Amino acid sequence: MTDANPVPPLTPGEQALIAKLEAEGRDAVMARLKSDLQTAIQIELATIPIYLYTYYSILRVKDTANTGGQDDAFMFGNTTAGNIMSVAVEEMLHMSLSSNILFSLGTMPVLYQRAPSPYPTPLPNHNPVGPPGPDGDTAVKIPLAKLSYEQLWHFLQIEYPQKADAPPQDSNWDTIGQYYDYIRCLIQTNVLTDTDFTAGDGDSQIQPFNYSPNNVDTVSPAKAFDPWKHPDGSSPPQNSSTLPSAAQVAQFPNSPDSHSGDAELITVACKNDALDAITTISDQGEGNPTATGTASIDDPSKSEFSHYYKFLTIQAQLTPTGGHREVPAPTPVPPVFSKTWSDEDLAGAGVVYNFPDNPVTANYPAELQPLSDFLNGLFQYMLIMTETIYLVEPGSQKLFFNEGLHRSMIWVMDKFIQVMRKIEITSGAYQGHVLAPTFENYDLGERQNAFARLQELGQKAITVSASESYGSDVAYYVGIAISDETDGHPMHLPDVSRYWS
Repeated sequence: MTDANPVPPLTPGEQALIAKLEAEGRDAVMARLKSDLQTAIQIELATIPIYLYTYYSILRVKDTANTGGQDDAFMFGNTTAGNIMSVAVEEMLHMSLSSNILFSLGTMPVLYQRAPSPYPTPLPNHNPVGPPGPDGDTAVKIPLAKLSYEQLWHFLQIEYPQKADAPPQDSNWDTIGQYYDYIRCLIQTNVLTDTDFTAGDGDSQIQPFNYSPNNVDTVSPAKAFDPWKHPDGSSPPQNSSTLPSAAQVAQFPNSPDSHSGDAELITVACKNDALDAITTISDQGEGNPTATGTASIDDPSKSEFSHYYKFLTIQAQLTPTGGHREVPAPTPVPPVFSKTWSDEDLAGAGVVYNFPDNPVTANYPAELQPLSDFLNGLFQYMLIMTETIYLVEPGSQKLFFNEGLHRSMIWVMDKFIQVMRKIEITSGAYQGHVLAPTFENYDLGERQNAFARLQELGQKAITVSASESYGSDVAYYVGIAISDETDGHPMHLPDVSRYWS
């Protein structure tokens, strides 16, 4: 295995900032570090619904009875979706790393009802005036939108590489790298010591075993395959296909050693741990800064593409639309593809669902609003469960994570959105589109009452869907979320009330 990505040396500008911060005193530095870490959590949280919304607008192999994805548009969609989800997974990692640092300082991270609202949204503390975006506007606001050439411009705005001489800034920043550089300088001050990062027990932080860089949603086929073949490529007796097996063509966009420190998700017990976490966040997103610009890889010693380059590669395969062209970063340069896909190509091939832009539940037809309410309630409950990890007994954390976060993401949210996006909206503001997630800050009340409230939302979604063709699917996936230990249901989400009472 190659060496871990090193923490970069301080620049003269960073050294000057550290001296200035030290002059303000320990209390000021600690207060600012805690405040900036909470904002960092909200910056990462802001990106996750944006990426997930576009991801869910794409049809995946795993969502169909497809026999191997021989269609070129379908293959492009699957690789694109896998790459987008690979970024979303790492944003969840970054949110967890920032949360672990904050908890190590003795402060609970707050996620519940801290997602952005409404969309399109600015990122927290971002410079309100930036370079013209895909719509020509200088206000940096990111929409919820389906896969398109223009949506990729917004993705590139989020992950735009930091210039080598850009100063660290925790307000009016232009790139996320500047924001994390400021946090790095706060950590590096001599008024903070290793002991400061032991106020929150490391055993109660989100543990490394809870993170995997890839999952069923990041994998995609590199080429056509035979879904009936054994993983080793051997064929069942009745199958004579010459195509390889799914396992033989599987490609995973995230590298298992793309990080600084001992693991991607680390617990924090000293300043160096915190610096490793910050370095991992910065490089995975924007890329590895070099003397002449920014490399396409996310650190000096590995080969995983940065978030910025992953999105640049997707956009390079889409046909330009609209009259405005945003100027990409000087480096890395986008790859060149002989075949590109227009929005119409992908829609016509059934690869991209007709999601509305920036939907809100209140503008959906009344009979569909309970489905959206449940999805939003689930989204907020997932954030509460993430907070709850810090209160769970360390020996039970892995089970709680798998039954809570993994189950809600893979077995409920993913499947429930698959049901939603098959429902055509026949009236109202989004007529002609399909029902899509809105990722709103639904109020579940106090955390100790949140599961009971989610159960109420689930029952309402089941009731309004009972007579519809999708009613049985709604009942099944809602049941996975809101059932409890007494009803015999094979799966359920944990009720967190006992941790918050």
